[in-house]
Amino acid sequence: MRTTLLIVVLLGIVAAGLGVLVLGLFPPAPHTALVQKTVPLTPHAAPH
Repeated sequence: MRTTLLIVVLLGIVAAGLGVLVLGLFPPAPHTALVQKTVPLTPHAAPH
C-alpha cells in the first residue's frame, strides 16, 4: 500500500517535471488582443 502510494507520487512528480520541460522547450505562442482604452468618469461627466 505504501509502496504504491510512493510510486504514484513519484510518477506525478516526474510527469509534472516533464510538462515543465516540454513547455520550456516549446512555449505556447503569445495571444495578441486589442486593448480598448476607456476614459474614466469624472465627477462632472457622471450621470445623475
